[in-house]
Amino acid sequence: MISTDRYKSKNSVRIVTAASLFDGHDAAINVMRRLIQSTGAEVIHLGHNRSVQEIVDCAIQEDVQGIALTSYQGGHVEFFKYMYDLLQESGNGHIKIYGGGGGVILPEEIKDLMDYGISRIYSPDDGRELGLQGMINDLVKGCDFPTGNDINFGIDKIKAKDINSIARLISAVENYPEAVSELAKSIKAEAEKCDIPVIGITGTGGAGKSSLEDEIIRRFLDDFEDKTIAIISVDPSKRRTGGALLGDRIRMNAINNKRVYMRSLATRQSNLSVSKYVQDALDIVKVAGFDLIILETSGIGQSDTEITAHSDIAAYVMTPEYGAATQLEKIDMLDFADIIALNKFDKRGALDALRDVKKQYQRNHDLWEEDPESMPVFGTIASQFNDPGVNEFYRNLMKLISEKTTTDFASHFKATDEQSEKIHIIPPKRIRYLSEISDNIRNYNEWAEKQADEAQKLYSLDMNIKMLDSDNDADIIAKLKELYEVQLDKLDRHNLRIVKGWDEKVRKYQDPIYSFKVRDKEIRIETHTETLSHLQIPKVSMPKYKAWGDILKWNLKENVPGEFPFAAGVFPFKREGEDPTRMFAGEGGPERTNRRFHYVSKGLPAKRLSTAFDSVTLYGNDPDIRPDIYGKIGNSGVSIACLDDAKKLYSGFNLASAMTSVSMTINGPAPHLV
Repeated sequence: MISTDRYKSKNSVRIVTAASLFDGHDAAINVMRRLIQSTGAEVIHLGHNRSVQEIVDCAIQEDVQGIALTSYQGGHVEFFKYMYDLLQESGNGHIKIYGGGGGVILPEEIKDLMDYGISRIYSPDDGRELGLQGMINDLVKGCDFPTGNDINFGIDKIKAKDINSIARLISAVENYPEAVSELAKSIKAEAEKCDIPVIGITGTGGAGKSSLEDEIIRRFLDDFEDKTIAIISVDPSKRRTGGALLGDRIRMNAINNKRVYMRSLATRQSNLSVSKYVQDALDIVKVAGFDLIILETSGIGQSDTEITAHSDIAAYVMTPEYGAATQLEKIDMLDFADIIALNKFDKRGALDALRDVKKQYQRNHDLWEEDPESMPVFGTIASQFNDPGVNEFYRNLMKLISEKTTTDFASHFKATDEQSEKIHIIPPKRIRYLSEISDNIRNYNEWAEKQADEAQKLYSLDMNIKMLDSDNDADIIAKLKELYEVQLDKLDRHNLRIVKGWDEKVRKYQDPIYSFKVRDKEIRIETHTETLSHLQIPKVSMPKYKAWGDILKWNLKENVPGEFPFAAGVFPFKREGEDPTRMFAGEGGPERTNRRFHYVSKGLPAKRLSTAFDSVTLYGNDPDIRPDIYGKIGNSGVSIACLDDAKKLYSGFNLASAMTSVSMTINGPAPHLV
């Protein structure tokens, strides 16, 4: 029975959502994770193209009750089983796995996976029977069990950097603070002895905090090869449902490293940018011995400064789009921030904003004797690789840590005078290129309609003149001719030639032979096809219009093949001597697909080879025996890993022949092929 009521969980449910490796079909998982969140769960969303190891590491670090996945690209049996095995091996067999893939996952495969230990794979029949909310209720109900309620280890496990213990203890202080109060006290006492720097990163929602944080982590790992880092990230809970989207991981690519631990927390209360238990989480990772800790808050307003109570260095991230300069005077964090990133520095007015923020920082900190240019405000473009502004921000951040704490992080990054400047993949003048095309087409269609109306009026006048008697209606005819001349000026001369030449155009397609030139070579094509009944069927059937408005409108908006706007093709007729077939193939290895190509093109004069590649190749990766990759090799396409594979794929075909063409359904490796 289809259910629309939301399940009310008894425990704080946390679920990881993702789409499988080499799978760009993320529409379904985006719908599902929104429903899971609205049902009251805290969702750690990873996005698409995620490996089993990434998902399992995330699930362990976040101490979730369940994993929800979609897999539409094949290889699902190996993918889900490998995930189950890794969870069992890591001592996290309690984490449940749920999945779906529409009709891609067959009924017998669903049974095989669920017999193996996967909690449930939802089929299209489940969707019809339960409905979307019904499936989500089933998933959340299955994950509604407590976490952190069975802490049977001591502080030694935390000091040993045991990830399972760290994750479960953070859950315990969140969910059962009274039950672990004694352990929490000893953790707090031990943390007070640790001199581990905490960087607090805060800022407005959408300023790019997570992206900037990812760039800082990447540089830190490259800068200090033996150092470890922990991230505590806070996102707001929904006041109405209690659910939360903990989505910072989707922006972070540098955290997939054994030297990095990340934990996402929901505020679980309104009007605050940090969780009530954020200090407990910080104490735990301090005792675990991480060399650097980053605390990121949820997006804040103008007056939130809570992060300063938990951090040694306060970093504020904002954008140039803060409004009028007077708005800067309202931002409380400018009083407390040690360093400021003016992110998205490629926005219009960024240089003016940088100047204004530096001056406001100078005023707020009473640095009247200092040069405004020396203020710790840096323009950054976190979305850009190796951005000079981010490099300078990171270098000064490490310098601040060394100055304000006893930890010496001597960065190897050199000071530069470079400023962030957007490196455009698409030139700025062509950013609106597609919009301009759309505008031009819309304007052209409007013009064509108007010209067709004018032509129709001209046709009406012409017909009226011809119908009148020249002897008896001379005055009327004279007046109509005056109107005709006036109307004639409203019609484009090219369009008038189209109307006048319509009968000749129709005749050319009625003649037995149609001749045209391509590169000065005359090509003669038969205009009709003879059926078995000896009927002559025209290859191009012309409309039977008589009125000039209809004729002009059809010519301007449709027209025959080979003439503007080329709606029916760029050549007057299709190529003769071959059927319009598409020889589509792609499965297994190059040898197998090559045999298929030869089979489907056997005996045909033209070889029109259309190639489908497997998802591993589409994403520009190499085949591997790792189960989450292995299951996708040669699945729903051919596996091509090198030039020799490509040679085998088209072996026996003359690719230089005019009668041979190859089309490739490919994206990831396309730039390298071109």
